[in-house]
Amino acid sequence: MRRRDTITAVGFLGLLAAGLLLLATAFFGGEGQLEHLLKSAWAERDLQAVLEGAEAAANRDLDRDHLFIQLYGGVQRLTARRVVEDVVSENSVVRLSTGALHFIDMQDRPALAEAEANAADTAAFAQDLEALGIPYRFLLAPGKIQRETELLPTGVAEYSNENADAFLRTLEEQGTAYTDLRPLFEETGSYPDWFFRTDHHWRPEAAFFAWQYLAVLLEETYGFATDPALTRADSWERTVLEDFFLGSQGKRVGTLYGGTDDFTLYTPKFATNLTYTCPFYAIDRTGPFQESVCFPEQTTRRDWFGANPYTYYAGGDYPQASIVNHNYPEGPRVLLLRDSFACALTPFLSLSCAELITIDLRHFRGNLSETIAALEPDLVLTLYSSTVNSALFQYDATE
Repeated sequence: MRRRDTITAVGFLGLLAAGLLLLATAFFGGEGQLEHLLKSAWAERDLQAVLEGAEAAANRDLDRDHLFIQLYGGVQRLTARRVVEDVVSENSVVRLSTGALHFIDMQDRPALAEAEANAADTAAFAQDLEALGIPYRFLLAPGKIQRETELLPTGVAEYSNENADAFLRTLEEQGTAYTDLRPLFEETGSYPDWFFRTDHHWRPEAAFFAWQYLAVLLEETYGFATDPALTRADSWERTVLEDFFLGSQGKRVGTLYGGTDDFTLYTPKFATNLTYTCPFYAIDRTGPFQESVCFPEQTTRRDWFGANPYTYYAGGDYPQASIVNHNYPEGPRVLLLRDSFACALTPFLSLSCAELITIDLRHFRGNLSETIAALEPDLVLTLYSSTVNSALFQYDATE
């Protein structure tokens, strides 16, 4: 009996592996074949129909380097598993009820006290800037999970919004200026659509929308005007690269589990002239928006696992960088303390400034207070997302 059961099990696993191989091959052929199969055959749990559809594309190219990830993710999808655990706890991936992916730390706990302490440090930092005559404002970008929604599987929890709420409450108690961008996106009624399905970041469309809002805020609050023609949607050409992007969450579980994302390139229809420099990485680029603050080399070809098209905007996370807008010399000098959400926002925001200086505190090494004092900005902003750990909401103004 045991021998027969073993042979049966091995045979089943062999057939399953062969079927998944064909399934992976079908998907790598692109053209949305897998998505069609998932919506039809998988919706009915009809594995045979999936395999028959996959077999028709069996001769297409196969990404052998990531075959294990693809097959493993395919198995998780076929078994309707919504949590794919990683050896690194915070890199585990959960499938939300919307179908989008999200990083989850299965050992996560509320960090309200930490968030409140970090907010108190931020308030002290703002007071130091005030003594220098420099205004400060904290900007909270929305995270992927909307407040007061039930998107996680039963028994799974995450606390990014709760931690962010505690952080903002403390800022308010300390009298520190802040803007919570979450309501702006919630009011659109299409909150999930502002985010990539396979990545934790907001889409370029969301960054553009946030810039439209912030341009008005900067003028009404600080007197820094942006030409309204620049922020109009019809002043920009949008090019959509379909099925082009596999985000950091999707790379963990493969395209069979979570699919892929489209990626949008924004190109202004008006004249621009900017210089983008980052001495740390020897970056010195001058030219129009799409060649200076954007990096077209990041989108020359589709490479789901080896490329990161998200860095088309602003290039990546740099310790310190500067964008000079030669078409707006009378504008403000703004310093932006940022996390990775600012990649998509930075190029747009630079059009509202004479100079936009960005500092990523995760990589910056130096005396922050002295650096800011030497730069003499007209305004200091911080942009962090509620998705990030509350530990990032902190400053050491004495360094």
